[in-house]
Amino acid sequence: MNRPRNPELTRSALLEAAGRVLQTQGAALSLDAVARAAGVSKGGLLHHYPSREALLSALALELIERFRACVEAARAREVAAHGEGPGAWLRAYIEVSFTPAAGEDALIAALAPLAGHPELIARLREAQAFVLTEAEADGLPPARAHAVRLACDALSLGPLTGLPDLDPGRRTALKEELLAWTRV
Repeated sequence: MNRPRNPELTRSALLEAAGRVLQTQGAALSLDAVARAAGVSKGGLLHHYPSREALLSALALELIERFRACVEAARAREVAAHGEGPGAWLRAYIEVSFTPAAGEDALIAALAPLAGHPELIARLREAQAFVLTEAEADGLPPARAHAVRLACDALSLGPLTGLPDLDPGRRTALKEELLAWTRV
């Protein structure tokens, strides 16, 4: 008996499997390993993602969408708790940036080698353009909004570049300072 095919579910399973494989094998993951982890043939994987780079690109874009959804959920909680007002989106951005999802750091680190692909970087930049527009539309002076956003981004990406990370006390102090910058 043939199984009904659902391309969206298959792509989702492939991306989930790619994330798991990346966490164990790093950026050297093989398509065979991803196909096995997803329970599909390598041909099935290649049907949806014709190359390793296409798969990793899709995973990177998926991570961006997950982050965006987390920020939107945190913003909804912020608005529900404190009402609509300047800085609500940035406070949500801070909250999500300081509480990364389990395994996200490993995935981001594993995707770092893709930085040498200009086409992918252009797609990632386009997918993340929302951080510029949302920060500037949050009701605070744009320079302050970008300072908060860039501090959060540096906190997340710093370890990938070898920058020393902050100990828990310093992280807490930084988070509180950034939150203070968002209150008017």
